[in-house]
Amino acid sequence: MIADAHSAEPRARDSSAQGPGPIWVVWLFAILSILLTGALLGLAGRYLFFPGYFDHGEAHMAVRAWQFIRGGVVYADFASPDFLVTLHGPTPYWWFGLWTNVAGGGLAASKLGGFAALAVALAAFVAHVWRRFGIAWIAPGTAILAAFLLMVGQKSFWIRSDPLALMLVSLGLFLTAELGRAQRPWWQAPVALGAIAGLAANTKAHELLYLAPLAFGFAQRRWLVGWPLAGLVAAAAWGAPFALSAFPLDNYFSVLLRAAGKHEFEPYALFLSAKRVAIFLAPLALLPFAWRRLSSGERSYALAYAGALGVVLYPASVSGSGWYQFMPVAPLTADLALRLARATAPARRTWAASALVVFIVFSAVVSWKPHRQMHLYMTDRAWMKDAADEIAGIIAGNPGGKIEIGYGRDVAETYRTTFLRPLLVFAGNPATFDGWSNMEEALLGFPPSPEKIARITACAADLWLIPAREPPFTMASVFPASADFLAAYRQAFLAAYELRDRGQFFDIWRCRDYRSTGPSG
Repeated sequence: MIADAHSAEPRARDSSAQGPGPIWVVWLFAILSILLTGALLGLAGRYLFFPGYFDHGEAHMAVRAWQFIRGGVVYADFASPDFLVTLHGPTPYWWFGLWTNVAGGGLAASKLGGFAALAVALAAFVAHVWRRFGIAWIAPGTAILAAFLLMVGQKSFWIRSDPLALMLVSLGLFLTAELGRAQRPWWQAPVALGAIAGLAANTKAHELLYLAPLAFGFAQRRWLVGWPLAGLVAAAAWGAPFALSAFPLDNYFSVLLRAAGKHEFEPYALFLSAKRVAIFLAPLALLPFAWRRLSSGERSYALAYAGALGVVLYPASVSGSGWYQFMPVAPLTADLALRLARATAPARRTWAASALVVFIVFSAVVSWKPHRQMHLYMTDRAWMKDAADEIAGIIAGNPGGKIEIGYGRDVAETYRTTFLRPLLVFAGNPATFDGWSNMEEALLGFPPSPEKIARITACAADLWLIPAREPPFTMASVFPASADFLAAYRQAFLAAYELRDRGQFFDIWRCRDYRSTGPSG
Protein backbone atom coordinates (compact mmCIF):
# COMPACT_ATOMS: atom_id res chain seq x y z
CA MET A 1 0.00 0.00 0.00
CA ILE A 2 1.41 3.39 -0.97
CA ALA A 3 0.30 5.89 1.63
CA ASP A 4 0.84 9.51 2.52
CA ALA A 5 3.16 9.71 5.52
CA HIS A 6 0.88 12.15 7.28
CA SER A 7 -2.49 10.64 6.48
CA ALA A 8 -4.42 7.50 7.34
CA GLU A 9 -5.72 7.40 3.76
CA PRO A 10 -4.08 5.88 0.67
CA ARG A 11 -3.14 8.14 -2.19
CA ALA A 12 -4.86 5.94 -4.73
CA ARG A 13 -7.96 3.77 -4.83
CA ASP A 14 -6.16 0.70 -6.20
CA SER A 15 -6.02 -1.14 -2.90
CA SER A 16 -9.54 -0.04 -2.08
CA ALA A 17 -10.82 -1.86 -5.13
CA GLN A 18 -9.76 -5.18 -3.64
CA GLY A 19 -12.62 -7.02 -1.97
CA PRO A 20 -12.60 -8.19 1.65
CA GLY A 21 -12.04 -11.83 0.67
CA PRO A 22 -13.24 -14.76 -1.46
CA ILE A 23 -16.74 -14.59 -2.96
CA TRP A 24 -18.25 -16.81 -0.26
CA VAL A 25 -16.97 -14.37 2.36
CA VAL A 26 -18.46 -11.42 0.47
CA TRP A 27 -21.87 -13.12 0.40
CA LEU A 28 -21.61 -14.04 4.07
CA PHE A 29 -20.79 -10.45 4.95
CA ALA A 30 -23.83 -9.28 2.97
CA ILE A 31 -26.15 -11.67 4.80
CA LEU A 32 -24.78 -10.68 8.21
CA SER A 33 -25.05 -7.00 7.34
CA ILE A 34 -28.70 -7.30 6.27
CA LEU A 35 -29.65 -9.31 9.37
CA LEU A 36 -27.86 -7.12 11.91
CA THR A 37 -28.74 -3.75 10.38
CA GLY A 38 -32.34 -4.89 9.95
CA ALA A 39 -32.48 -5.99 13.60
CA LEU A 40 -31.09 -2.63 14.74
CA LEU A 41 -33.46 -0.53 12.64
CA GLY A 42 -36.37 -2.78 13.55
CA LEU A 43 -35.70 -2.27 17.25
CA ALA A 44 -35.34 1.48 16.80
CA GLY A 45 -38.51 1.65 14.70
CA ARG A 46 -40.52 -0.31 17.25
CA TYR A 47 -39.33 1.97 20.02
CA LEU A 48 -40.34 5.03 18.03
CA PHE A 49 -43.98 3.99 18.47
CA PHE A 50 -43.67 2.45 21.92
CA PRO A 51 -46.00 4.45 24.26
CA GLY A 52 -43.35 5.28 26.83
CA TYR A 53 -39.64 5.62 27.49
CA PHE A 54 -36.94 3.23 28.64
CA ASP A 55 -35.40 5.55 31.22
CA HIS A 56 -36.27 8.47 33.51
CA GLY A 57 -33.46 10.51 31.98
CA GLU A 58 -35.27 10.32 28.64
CA ALA A 59 -38.35 11.95 30.16
CA HIS A 60 -36.11 14.71 31.50
CA MET A 61 -34.57 15.25 28.06
CA ALA A 62 -37.96 15.24 26.32
CA VAL A 63 -39.36 17.83 28.75
CA ARG A 64 -36.38 20.15 28.61
CA ALA A 65 -36.06 19.95 24.82
CA TRP A 66 -39.72 20.85 24.40
CA GLN A 67 -39.47 23.72 26.88
CA PHE A 68 -36.37 25.04 25.11
CA ILE A 69 -38.05 25.07 21.70
CA ARG A 70 -40.98 26.90 23.30
CA GLY A 71 -38.75 29.63 24.71
CA GLY A 72 -38.04 28.22 28.16
CA VAL A 73 -34.78 28.36 30.13
CA VAL A 74 -32.94 25.04 30.27
CA TYR A 75 -30.34 26.07 32.85
CA ALA A 76 -32.59 27.74 35.40
CA ASP A 77 -31.16 29.26 38.55
CA PHE A 78 -31.63 27.27 41.77
CA ALA A 79 -33.85 30.07 43.10
CA SER A 80 -36.34 29.36 40.33
CA PRO A 81 -39.10 26.77 40.84
CA ASP A 82 -38.22 25.50 37.35
CA PHE A 83 -34.71 24.52 38.42
CA LEU A 84 -33.72 20.98 37.51
CA VAL A 85 -30.23 19.53 37.59
CA THR A 86 -28.97 19.52 34.01
CA LEU A 87 -25.56 18.02 33.30
CA HIS A 88 -25.76 17.89 29.51
CA GLY A 89 -24.56 20.72 27.30
CA PRO A 90 -26.93 22.61 24.97
CA THR A 91 -26.49 20.34 21.92
CA PRO A 92 -29.00 17.60 22.90
CA TYR A 93 -31.72 20.12 23.77
CA TRP A 94 -31.71 21.94 20.47
CA TRP A 95 -31.35 18.68 18.54
CA PHE A 96 -34.27 16.88 20.20
CA GLY A 97 -36.23 20.11 20.45
CA LEU A 98 -35.85 20.66 16.71
CA TRP A 99 -37.32 17.26 15.84
CA THR A 100 -40.11 17.53 18.40
CA ASN A 101 -41.01 20.96 17.05
CA VAL A 102 -41.11 19.67 13.47
CA ALA A 103 -43.39 16.75 14.34
CA GLY A 104 -45.37 18.39 17.16
CA GLY A 105 -45.48 17.40 20.81
CA GLY A 106 -45.97 13.70 21.42
CA LEU A 107 -44.14 10.57 22.50
CA ALA A 108 -43.17 9.45 18.99
CA ALA A 109 -42.23 13.01 17.99
CA SER A 110 -39.96 13.35 21.02
CA LYS A 111 -38.08 10.20 19.95
CA LEU A 112 -37.48 11.29 16.36
CA GLY A 113 -34.20 12.96 17.27
CA GLY A 114 -32.71 9.68 18.52
CA PHE A 115 -33.87 7.76 15.48
CA ALA A 116 -32.57 10.51 13.18
CA ALA A 117 -29.17 10.54 14.93
CA LEU A 118 -28.84 6.78 14.42
CA ALA A 119 -29.84 7.09 10.76
CA VAL A 120 -27.31 9.88 10.14
CA ALA A 121 -24.59 7.89 11.90
CA LEU A 122 -25.24 4.84 9.70
CA ALA A 123 -25.43 6.92 6.51
CA ALA A 124 -22.20 8.80 7.28
CA PHE A 125 -20.40 5.54 8.02
CA VAL A 126 -21.61 3.92 4.78
CA ALA A 127 -20.49 6.99 2.82
CA HIS A 128 -17.10 6.83 4.52
CA VAL A 129 -16.59 3.14 3.72
CA TRP A 130 -17.71 3.59 0.11
CA ARG A 131 -15.29 6.47 -0.41
CA ARG A 132 -12.32 4.99 1.46
CA PHE A 133 -12.57 1.25 0.90
CA GLY A 134 -14.96 0.60 -1.97
CA ILE A 135 -18.48 -0.77 -2.20
CA ALA A 136 -17.46 -4.37 -1.42
CA TRP A 137 -16.43 -3.34 2.11
CA ILE A 138 -19.77 -1.76 3.06
CA ALA A 139 -21.32 -5.06 4.15
CA PRO A 140 -18.63 -6.10 6.66
CA GLY A 141 -18.36 -2.54 7.96
CA THR A 142 -22.08 -2.11 8.60
CA ALA A 143 -22.32 -5.61 10.06
CA ILE A 144 -19.65 -4.77 12.66
CA LEU A 145 -21.19 -1.39 13.43
CA ALA A 146 -24.73 -2.78 13.77
CA ALA A 147 -23.57 -5.65 16.01
CA PHE A 148 -21.81 -3.23 18.35
CA LEU A 149 -24.83 -0.92 18.50
CA LEU A 150 -27.14 -3.86 19.25
CA MET A 151 -24.83 -4.74 22.15
CA VAL A 152 -25.85 -1.59 24.00
CA GLY A 153 -29.58 -2.13 23.46
CA GLN A 154 -31.43 1.16 23.15
CA LYS A 155 -28.50 3.49 23.75
CA SER A 156 -27.93 4.23 20.07
CA PHE A 157 -31.39 5.75 19.56
CA TRP A 158 -32.90 6.72 22.92
CA ILE A 159 -33.51 10.33 24.00
CA ARG A 160 -30.17 10.96 25.66
CA SER A 161 -26.81 12.36 24.58
CA ASP A 162 -25.48 8.96 23.45
CA PRO A 163 -27.06 8.88 19.94
CA LEU A 164 -25.72 12.38 19.32
CA ALA A 165 -22.22 11.34 20.34
CA LEU A 166 -22.49 8.37 17.99
CA MET A 167 -23.66 10.62 15.15
CA LEU A 168 -20.90 13.16 15.74
CA VAL A 169 -18.18 10.50 15.80
CA SER A 170 -19.49 8.96 12.58
CA LEU A 171 -19.75 12.37 10.90
CA GLY A 172 -16.30 13.26 12.21
CA LEU A 173 -14.86 10.06 10.74
CA PHE A 174 -16.40 10.74 7.33
CA LEU A 175 -15.47 14.44 7.19
CA THR A 176 -11.95 14.30 8.56
CA ALA A 177 -11.02 11.24 6.46
CA GLU A 178 -12.39 12.89 3.34
CA LEU A 179 -10.95 16.34 4.02
CA GLY A 180 -7.65 15.00 5.36
CA ARG A 181 -6.57 13.49 2.05
CA ALA A 182 -3.34 14.77 0.58
CA GLN A 183 -5.02 16.60 -2.32
CA ARG A 184 -7.21 18.64 0.03
CA PRO A 185 -6.08 21.95 1.63
CA TRP A 186 -4.41 21.20 4.95
CA TRP A 187 -6.80 23.32 7.02
CA GLN A 188 -10.05 21.63 6.01
CA ALA A 189 -9.72 18.57 8.22
CA PRO A 190 -8.82 20.58 11.38
CA VAL A 191 -11.76 22.94 10.82
CA ALA A 192 -14.19 20.04 10.38
CA LEU A 193 -12.75 18.21 13.38
CA GLY A 194 -12.94 21.36 15.51
CA ALA A 195 -16.60 21.97 14.64
CA ILE A 196 -17.51 18.37 15.45
CA ALA A 197 -15.44 18.48 18.67
CA GLY A 198 -17.19 21.65 19.86
CA LEU A 199 -20.60 20.06 19.38
CA ALA A 200 -19.42 16.89 21.12
CA ALA A 201 -18.09 18.81 24.13
CA ASN A 202 -21.43 20.60 24.25
CA THR A 203 -23.11 17.25 24.56
CA LYS A 204 -20.94 15.86 27.35
CA ALA A 205 -17.46 17.17 28.12
CA HIS A 206 -15.70 13.78 28.04
CA GLU A 207 -17.03 13.02 24.54
CA LEU A 208 -14.04 14.92 23.17
CA LEU A 209 -12.07 11.75 23.92
CA TYR A 210 -13.95 9.84 21.23
CA LEU A 211 -12.60 12.22 18.60
CA ALA A 212 -8.95 12.12 19.65
CA PRO A 213 -8.06 9.24 17.28
CA LEU A 214 -9.34 11.32 14.35
CA ALA A 215 -6.86 14.09 15.14
CA PHE A 216 -3.95 11.63 15.08
CA GLY A 217 -5.20 9.79 12.02
CA PHE A 218 -6.51 12.46 9.68
CA ALA A 219 -5.30 15.89 10.84
CA GLN A 220 -1.54 15.39 11.13
CA ARG A 221 -0.51 17.64 8.27
CA ARG A 222 0.94 20.85 9.69
CA TRP A 223 -0.35 19.73 13.07
CA LEU A 224 1.49 22.47 14.94
CA VAL A 225 -0.87 24.92 13.23
CA GLY A 226 -3.76 22.58 12.46
CA TRP A 227 -4.46 21.41 16.00
CA PRO A 228 -4.58 24.93 17.50
CA LEU A 229 -6.87 25.88 14.60
CA ALA A 230 -9.11 22.93 15.46
CA GLY A 231 -9.08 24.07 19.09
CA LEU A 232 -10.19 27.60 18.16
CA VAL A 233 -13.03 26.29 15.98
CA ALA A 234 -14.05 23.87 18.74
CA ALA A 235 -14.14 26.69 21.29
CA ALA A 236 -16.33 28.79 18.98
CA ALA A 237 -18.70 25.89 18.29
CA TRP A 238 -18.85 25.08 21.99
CA GLY A 239 -19.53 28.64 23.10
CA ALA A 240 -22.05 29.70 20.45
CA PRO A 241 -25.18 28.15 22.09
CA PHE A 242 -24.50 29.97 25.36
CA ALA A 243 -25.34 33.23 23.60
CA LEU A 244 -28.98 32.10 23.80
CA SER A 245 -30.94 33.11 26.89
CA ALA A 246 -32.01 29.48 27.41
CA PHE A 247 -28.45 28.50 28.33
CA PRO A 248 -26.97 30.82 31.01
CA LEU A 249 -23.34 29.80 31.24
CA ASP A 250 -22.97 30.61 34.95
CA ASN A 251 -25.91 28.38 35.90
CA TYR A 252 -24.53 25.55 33.77
CA PHE A 253 -21.08 25.69 35.35
CA SER A 254 -22.42 26.05 38.88
CA VAL A 255 -24.09 22.65 38.56
CA LEU A 256 -21.13 21.04 36.78
CA LEU A 257 -18.74 22.19 39.50
CA ARG A 258 -20.98 20.68 42.16
CA ALA A 259 -21.19 17.44 40.20
CA ALA A 260 -17.43 17.07 39.83
CA GLY A 261 -16.33 14.00 41.79
CA LYS A 262 -19.74 13.34 43.35
CA HIS A 263 -20.34 10.10 41.45
CA GLU A 264 -18.22 7.47 43.16
CA PHE A 265 -15.90 5.12 41.33
CA GLU A 266 -17.25 1.55 41.46
CA PRO A 267 -14.73 -1.31 41.12
CA TYR A 268 -17.38 -3.77 39.95
CA ALA A 269 -18.47 -1.34 37.24
CA LEU A 270 -14.81 -1.16 36.17
CA PHE A 271 -14.76 -4.95 35.94
CA LEU A 272 -17.86 -4.98 33.72
CA SER A 273 -16.49 -2.15 31.56
CA ALA A 274 -13.11 -3.86 31.19
CA LYS A 275 -14.83 -7.02 29.92
CA ARG A 276 -16.67 -5.04 27.27
CA VAL A 277 -13.76 -2.85 26.27
CA ALA A 278 -11.90 -6.03 25.37
CA ILE A 279 -14.44 -6.57 22.57
CA PHE A 280 -13.84 -3.03 21.29
CA LEU A 281 -10.10 -3.68 21.31
CA ALA A 282 -10.39 -7.03 19.51
CA PRO A 283 -9.78 -5.62 15.97
CA LEU A 284 -6.34 -4.53 17.12
CA ALA A 285 -5.36 -8.21 17.20
CA LEU A 286 -4.72 -7.73 13.47
CA LEU A 287 -2.37 -4.81 14.10
CA PRO A 288 0.90 -6.83 14.19
CA PHE A 289 0.03 -8.47 10.86
CA ALA A 290 -0.84 -5.14 9.22
CA TRP A 291 1.72 -2.84 10.84
CA ARG A 292 4.27 -2.76 8.00
CA ARG A 293 1.61 -1.91 5.42
CA LEU A 294 0.03 0.89 7.44
CA SER A 295 0.82 4.58 7.01
CA SER A 296 2.15 6.52 9.98
CA GLY A 297 -1.27 8.13 10.30
CA GLU A 298 -2.99 4.75 10.48
CA ARG A 299 -0.58 3.57 13.16
CA SER A 300 -1.15 6.69 15.23
CA TYR A 301 -4.90 6.32 14.67
CA ALA A 302 -4.92 2.74 15.99
CA LEU A 303 -2.80 3.57 19.05
CA ALA A 304 -4.84 6.70 19.86
CA TYR A 305 -8.01 4.61 19.59
CA ALA A 306 -6.69 2.18 22.22
CA GLY A 307 -5.63 5.08 24.44
CA ALA A 308 -9.02 6.80 24.19
CA LEU A 309 -10.80 3.61 25.23
CA GLY A 310 -8.51 3.33 28.22
CA VAL A 311 -9.34 6.86 29.36
CA VAL A 312 -13.10 6.35 28.86
CA LEU A 313 -12.92 3.46 31.35
CA TYR A 314 -13.19 6.00 34.16
CA PRO A 315 -16.48 7.74 33.19
CA ALA A 316 -17.85 4.28 32.34
CA SER A 317 -17.10 3.05 35.87
CA VAL A 318 -18.70 5.66 38.14
CA SER A 319 -22.09 5.38 39.82
CA GLY A 320 -24.98 5.98 37.46
CA SER A 321 -22.92 5.18 34.37
CA GLY A 322 -21.92 2.00 32.55
CA TRP A 323 -19.92 0.43 29.76
CA TYR A 324 -22.36 1.85 27.19
CA GLN A 325 -20.09 4.92 27.34
CA PHE A 326 -17.96 3.09 24.75
CA MET A 327 -20.82 2.96 22.25
CA PRO A 328 -19.99 6.20 20.37
CA VAL A 329 -16.61 4.83 19.26
CA ALA A 330 -18.29 1.95 17.37
CA PRO A 331 -17.79 3.64 13.94
CA LEU A 332 -14.06 3.85 14.70
CA THR A 333 -14.04 0.20 15.79
CA ALA A 334 -15.61 -0.88 12.51
CA ASP A 335 -13.34 1.42 10.48
CA LEU A 336 -10.21 0.06 12.17
CA ALA A 337 -11.33 -3.53 11.64
CA LEU A 338 -11.69 -2.89 7.89
CA ARG A 339 -8.49 -0.88 7.72
CA LEU A 340 -6.40 -3.56 9.43
CA ALA A 341 -7.97 -6.40 7.45
CA ARG A 342 -7.27 -4.54 4.20
CA ALA A 343 -3.66 -3.88 5.19
CA THR A 344 -2.95 -7.51 6.12
CA ALA A 345 -0.43 -9.08 3.77
CA PRO A 346 -2.01 -10.56 0.60
CA ALA A 347 -0.90 -14.05 1.62
CA ARG A 348 -3.02 -13.72 4.75
CA ARG A 349 -6.00 -11.95 3.13
CA THR A 350 -8.33 -14.97 3.38
CA TRP A 351 -7.22 -15.48 6.97
CA ALA A 352 -7.96 -11.84 7.79
CA ALA A 353 -11.39 -12.05 6.13
CA SER A 354 -12.15 -15.17 8.16
CA ALA A 355 -11.10 -13.34 11.32
CA LEU A 356 -13.59 -10.57 10.44
CA VAL A 357 -16.34 -13.15 10.02
CA VAL A 358 -15.56 -14.68 13.41
CA PHE A 359 -15.46 -11.21 14.99
CA ILE A 360 -18.83 -10.25 13.51
CA VAL A 361 -20.48 -13.53 14.51
CA PHE A 362 -19.10 -13.29 18.05
CA SER A 363 -20.28 -9.67 18.34
CA ALA A 364 -23.72 -10.69 17.03
CA VAL A 365 -23.98 -13.45 19.63
CA VAL A 366 -23.05 -11.03 22.42
CA SER A 367 -25.62 -8.52 21.12
CA TRP A 368 -28.48 -11.05 21.08
CA LYS A 369 -29.29 -10.81 24.80
CA PRO A 370 -29.65 -6.99 25.05
CA HIS A 371 -31.54 -6.93 21.75
CA ARG A 372 -34.01 -9.53 23.03
CA GLN A 373 -34.33 -7.74 26.38
CA MET A 374 -35.38 -4.51 24.67
CA HIS A 375 -38.12 -6.27 22.72
CA LEU A 376 -39.30 -8.03 25.90
CA TYR A 377 -39.33 -4.70 27.71
CA MET A 378 -41.65 -3.17 25.13
CA THR A 379 -43.87 -6.25 25.13
CA ASP A 380 -44.11 -6.52 28.92
CA ARG A 381 -44.84 -2.81 29.30
CA ALA A 382 -47.48 -2.46 26.63
CA TRP A 383 -49.67 -1.31 29.55
CA MET A 384 -48.00 2.10 29.23
CA LYS A 385 -50.42 2.80 26.39
CA ASP A 386 -53.29 2.53 28.88
CA ALA A 387 -51.42 4.75 31.34
CA ALA A 388 -50.88 7.36 28.60
CA ASP A 389 -54.59 7.19 27.73
CA GLU A 390 -55.45 7.72 31.39
CA ILE A 391 -53.34 10.88 31.45
CA ALA A 392 -55.00 12.10 28.25
CA GLY A 393 -58.42 11.54 29.84
CA ILE A 394 -57.46 13.51 32.96
CA ILE A 395 -56.21 16.38 30.82
CA ALA A 396 -59.42 16.39 28.78
CA GLY A 397 -61.55 16.26 31.95
CA ASN A 398 -59.83 19.26 33.53
CA PRO A 399 -59.61 21.96 30.84
CA GLY A 400 -57.54 24.90 31.96
CA GLY A 401 -56.26 23.08 35.04
CA LYS A 402 -52.58 22.83 35.86
CA ILE A 403 -51.54 19.20 36.31
CA GLU A 404 -48.22 17.75 37.43
CA ILE A 405 -46.90 14.26 38.06
CA GLY A 406 -45.39 13.46 41.44
CA TYR A 407 -43.79 10.35 42.88
CA GLY A 408 -44.96 7.49 45.06
CA ARG A 409 -42.87 4.90 46.89
CA ASP A 410 -41.70 2.54 44.15
CA VAL A 411 -38.46 3.27 42.31
CA ALA A 412 -38.75 0.30 39.94
CA GLU A 413 -41.96 -0.69 38.17
CA THR A 414 -44.75 1.81 38.98
CA TYR A 415 -42.11 4.55 38.88
CA ARG A 416 -42.18 4.02 35.12
CA THR A 417 -45.64 5.57 34.92
CA THR A 418 -44.00 8.87 35.85
CA PHE A 419 -41.86 8.65 32.70
CA LEU A 420 -45.02 9.78 30.91
CA ARG A 421 -44.90 13.28 32.38
CA PRO A 422 -43.81 14.78 29.01
CA LEU A 423 -47.43 14.20 27.90
CA LEU A 424 -48.50 16.81 30.46
CA VAL A 425 -45.76 19.22 29.37
CA PHE A 426 -46.70 18.84 25.69
CA ALA A 427 -50.23 19.89 26.74
CA GLY A 428 -48.94 23.08 28.38
CA ASN A 429 -48.50 21.97 31.98
CA PRO A 430 -45.48 22.76 34.18
CA ALA A 431 -42.79 20.26 35.23
CA THR A 432 -41.17 21.32 38.48
CA PHE A 433 -40.31 17.80 39.67
CA ASP A 434 -38.20 15.18 37.98
CA GLY A 435 -37.20 11.89 39.61
CA TRP A 436 -33.71 11.76 38.12
CA SER A 437 -33.03 15.46 38.65
CA ASN A 438 -34.33 15.54 42.23
CA MET A 439 -32.13 12.57 43.16
CA GLU A 440 -29.13 14.35 41.62
CA GLU A 441 -29.99 17.56 43.49
CA ALA A 442 -29.81 15.76 46.82
CA LEU A 443 -26.61 13.95 45.82
CA LEU A 444 -24.96 17.25 44.82
CA GLY A 445 -25.88 18.87 48.13
CA PHE A 446 -28.70 21.16 47.01
CA PRO A 447 -31.16 21.76 49.88
CA PRO A 448 -34.91 21.32 49.31
CA SER A 449 -36.02 24.15 47.06
CA PRO A 450 -37.95 26.88 48.94
CA GLU A 451 -39.55 27.90 45.64
CA LYS A 452 -40.83 24.40 44.92
CA ILE A 453 -42.18 24.11 48.46
CA ALA A 454 -43.86 27.50 48.07
CA ARG A 455 -45.48 26.38 44.81
CA ILE A 456 -46.85 23.28 46.49
CA THR A 457 -48.13 25.24 49.50
CA ALA A 458 -49.79 27.79 47.20
CA CYS A 459 -51.44 25.03 45.12
CA ALA A 460 -49.86 26.31 41.91
CA ALA A 461 -50.86 22.98 40.35
CA ASP A 462 -54.57 22.16 40.64
CA LEU A 463 -54.01 18.43 40.35
CA TRP A 464 -51.15 16.06 41.05
CA LEU A 465 -50.96 12.56 39.64
CA ILE A 466 -49.28 10.07 42.00
CA PRO A 467 -48.68 6.40 41.10
CA ALA A 468 -51.79 4.52 42.16
CA ARG A 469 -52.17 3.40 45.78
CA GLU A 470 -48.76 4.71 46.83
CA PRO A 471 -48.08 7.32 49.53
CA PRO A 472 -46.96 10.56 47.85
CA PHE A 473 -43.30 11.55 47.65
CA THR A 474 -41.95 8.60 49.65
CA MET A 475 -39.61 7.23 46.96
CA ALA A 476 -36.06 6.52 48.10
CA SER A 477 -33.11 7.78 46.10
CA VAL A 478 -30.90 5.33 44.24
CA PHE A 479 -28.02 7.14 45.93
CA PRO A 480 -27.91 5.87 49.57
CA ALA A 481 -26.42 9.08 50.95
CA SER A 482 -29.60 10.99 50.05
CA ALA A 483 -32.21 8.30 50.59
CA ASP A 484 -35.23 10.32 51.82
CA PHE A 485 -34.69 13.20 49.42
CA LEU A 486 -38.38 14.11 49.11
CA ALA A 487 -39.17 14.54 52.82
CA ALA A 488 -39.62 18.34 52.78
CA TYR A 489 -41.77 18.19 49.66
CA ARG A 490 -43.87 15.36 51.11
CA GLN A 491 -44.67 17.40 54.20
CA ALA A 492 -45.75 20.43 52.16
CA PHE A 493 -47.74 18.27 49.75
CA LEU A 494 -49.76 16.45 52.41
CA ALA A 495 -50.61 19.78 54.03
CA ALA A 496 -51.86 21.31 50.77
CA TYR A 497 -53.43 18.41 48.84
CA GLU A 498 -55.84 15.56 49.48
CA LEU A 499 -56.73 12.40 47.60
CA ARG A 500 -59.88 12.91 45.53
CA ASP A 501 -59.99 10.09 42.98
CA ARG A 502 -58.26 6.86 41.96
CA GLY A 503 -57.53 5.57 38.49
CA GLN A 504 -55.91 2.38 37.30
CA PHE A 505 -52.44 3.93 37.15
CA PHE A 506 -52.68 7.24 39.03
CA ASP A 507 -54.25 8.63 42.16
CA ILE A 508 -55.56 12.15 41.62
CA TRP A 509 -54.74 14.61 44.38
CA ARG A 510 -56.46 17.99 44.43
CA CYS A 511 -55.72 21.14 46.32
CA ARG A 512 -57.63 21.19 49.61
CA ASP A 513 -58.87 24.64 48.61
CA TYR A 514 -59.75 23.37 45.11
CA ARG A 515 -63.11 25.16 44.86
CA SER A 516 -61.50 28.57 45.16
CA THR A 517 -58.26 27.86 43.32
CA GLY A 518 -59.07 25.21 40.73
CA PRO A 519 -60.96 25.31 37.45
CA SER A 520 -64.72 25.17 37.42
CA GLY A 521 -66.44 21.82 36.86
